Amino acid sequence: MKSVFIIGLFLLCVLGLTAQNTLENTEGTISFISSQNVYIKFKSTEGLLIGDTLFVSLNNQLVPAIVVNNLSSTSIVGSSISLINFELDDQIIAMRRVKSKTTENSKPLNKDTLITVIDTSIVTQESPTKKNLQEISGRIGISSFSNFSNTPVSPSLVINYSLSLTASKIKNSNFSFENNIVFRQENINWKTTKARTSDGLKIYNLSIKYNFSKNSFMLLGRKSNSKISSLGSLDGLQLEKSFGNVFVGAFAGARPDYYNYNFNFNLLQYGAYFGHAIKIPTGSMQNVVALVEQTNKSKTDRRFLSFQHNNTLIKNISIFYSLELDLYKVINETQQNAISLTNNYFSIRYQPNKRLTLSGSYDSRKNIIYYETEKSYLNNLITSEARQGIGAQVNYKIAKNLLIGVKGGTHFQQSNSRKANNAYGFITYNNMLKSSISATFSTTILETKYLRGDVYKLNLSRGFNDGKTFINLGYSYVNYQVFKAEYPLLQHIVEANISQVFKHNIYLSLNFESNFENINHYYRAYASISKRF
Repeated sequence: MKSVFIIGLFLLCVLGLTAQNTLENTEGTISFISSQNVYIKFKSTEGLLIGDTLFVSLNNQLVPAIVVNNLSSTSIVGSSISLINFELDDQIIAMRRVKSKTTENSKPLNKDTLITVIDTSIVTQESPTKKNLQEISGRIGISSFSNFSNTPVSPSLVINYSLSLTASKIKNSNFSFENNIVFRQENINWKTTKARTSDGLKIYNLSIKYNFSKNSFMLLGRKSNSKISSLGSLDGLQLEKSFGNVFVGAFAGARPDYYNYNFNFNLLQYGAYFGHAIKIPTGSMQNVVALVEQTNKSKTDRRFLSFQHNNTLIKNISIFYSLELDLYKVINETQQNAISLTNNYFSIRYQPNKRLTLSGSYDSRKNIIYYETEKSYLNNLITSEARQGIGAQVNYKIAKNLLIGVKGGTHFQQSNSRKANNAYGFITYNNMLKSSISATFSTTILETKYLRGDVYKLNLSRGFNDGKTFINLGYSYVNYQVFKAEYPLLQHIVEANISQVFKHNIYLSLNFESNFENINHYYRAYASISKRF
């Protein structure tokens, strides 16, 4: 099987007909969260469209999380299509379309435009200046999250220091650089973090890229690859070349450590992928197949084949599909070559008109087993049955300022009763009483084997100063009925948020939340200040 695998890698690397890389991943951060929308800040939204799917990295895998509802040049407003509890400053990954440089270069010159450029140039007409291709942007910030109460539990304080930087075409060369680094300081574990800095340091992206041409590149460092999103972050070397509509790539390096996300070169991995991408005026499509070998101390940990499909070719429809086939097993210390469907995920979004949006998803997952890493408790992991989940969402704009939506989902396994159901509904009235105030009332219902919960929430929000200031006030009533418990858990939660954009791209956000039970009071405070450049 290993020889077959190596031959497969070779074939994947040499395959090629004629294409262009039309999608590449770009990173943004969540700047605000309302009851029905998530606001994400990017350095640029060029190449992104309404209806696109955005992703979040969970357990080293990119998971579809947000659908784009609206966008500006640097911001996106989207709705969640997952059960993830987002937080401010969470990293969101988008797959943006890259314009064809060949098409741009083939456009005929406009004589009037050429004359204007020459006439306004600082230098003489005989020696025009070389176009500056270098682009540098970034963000530096500090945020804190504190949690305290009137109970004997000690208060906690977490401070995050973050730095992200993107430098493209450095000094007009073919080199580019990216990094996204966070250092986490927590008062409870500060002694440990101080002794081992790596425990608090989280490197999500640290890479340098060299473009041999517009159709090929080499990348070294830690960077996720949108074409093999299920793999998560890659530490090492990545190579890719395009031949028209077809592209091939290969990588070799290591996985991040599964305990602290540090570099761990005992976890070597390598693989290759090939795919096909097309772009037409109404949308785009991309298909990618990847073959991956993951090891632990040079022994096979996992071997699998993945397939990923993105499609917006059909008007008003956006489709994402991915699957993984495991090709390797160890049973009773005997290595076996066997095919097993591990992950199977499908999502679709349909917007027949500006008022109505429909979306749905299906998720089927088995335990992903790393036979060397998880050797000591392997028997507890092996199961042949998948845990399945189904979700659906409907949003409808009744009138100009009135929007309603419902979302529901269920997760289950056929052989047991560990079923979990959830339902969510909201109604939003914008520009209430012609005062620019937006009001949202929402209801969430949760039901598992152990509890039933009802959450009712009212949110009021308003923007000021041409959108530079934003204030949000909210109240929630929570009623959790834990089965076999004597009394229900009742909570009253109030929250307030204010965010402000200052000159020179300085952003400030303050959030306070208080949770009242019968006798216990809990408080949470969040503050963030950042500078974009």
